[in-house]
Amino acid sequence: MTGTDNSPSPAALAARAARATASPPDPADHPVAGQVDDLLGQVEQIRIELDGAFQLAAVARQADLLTSAHDALVTALDEVGRG
Repeated sequence: MTGTDNSPSPAALAARAARATASPPDPADHPVAGQVDDLLGQVEQIRIELDGAFQLAAVARQADLLTSAHDALVTALDEVGRG
């Protein structure tokens, strides 16, 4: 909103200042962070359970989980216009 002389209103100036001086949001607070953390935890759990052994099915499951985590992150970035 502007004043009668096309200059920003005091409220608009205050809002702009608040945005400029606000702390950036914590990425960990984004809903996708919990989803990705859970997926990565599942990948780690599979690794622990294998105890150094190689099992193709387990590697395939890890790949699926990592792909899901990647897709969730890409979607979140697309939603904020950074993808």
